[in-house]
Amino acid sequence: MSYKKKLSPGLAVDLIALEGKYEGHYRTRVEEVGERLLLVGAPFEQGELVPLREGTKVRLIFWDESAVYSFEGKIMQRIAVPVPMFVLELPDTVDKVQRRNFVRVPALFPITFRMVTREGLSDLLKATMIDLSGGGMRFTTKVRVEDKSLLYVQISLPTGEIQTPVRVIRVEKNEEKNLYSISTEFYEISERERDKIIRCVFEKQRAMRKKGLV
Repeated sequence: MSYKKKLSPGLAVDLIALEGKYEGHYRTRVEEVGERLLLVGAPFEQGELVPLREGTKVRLIFWDESAVYSFEGKIMQRIAVPVPMFVLELPDTVDKVQRRNFVRVPALFPITFRMVTREGLSDLLKATMIDLSGGGMRFTTKVRVEDKSLLYVQISLPTGEIQTPVRVIRVEKNEEKNLYSISTEFYEISERERDKIIRCVFEKQRAMRKKGLV
């Protein structure tokens, strides 16, 4: 369990309920780390406790500066005091994705962007994402975008909204569809924003593995 030293009380984690009425993605934190057991706070949504049942299958995701880790398990026990908590069993090993690898996955998420010009920001423009990685993304748009230019993008991901500058590194035009394919890299992105992207990529990879696509 070499990964266990990455876990400590107060660490922010994502808890994903994989089944049941409250299936979904929740943010919570580690409360206590034992030899074989992990206690995490029961998440709240809109001020209400999410009442996940004992036995519910879940996936826990946590991260550090070099990698994203995750494992699947189930809620072994619910604790009400001193604070609502769930008890999970720690596995022998966890899945790990190195940040430096920045694996690229197909992704169709809505994005909007503004071009950064000498006069300021352009009007809001629409585009469609094609793929995503921790290092950048590719999207299509009907608008001509200059190579090496700077854009300010907003992306709607399951893990949250992202607002960040990107640098255009390649522009290709599809004459038949009259669309531009824009390859970009994230520029001066905050680690908090990159965390959201990497967790989204990680979940996409997991879904693709379950379907036998990777």
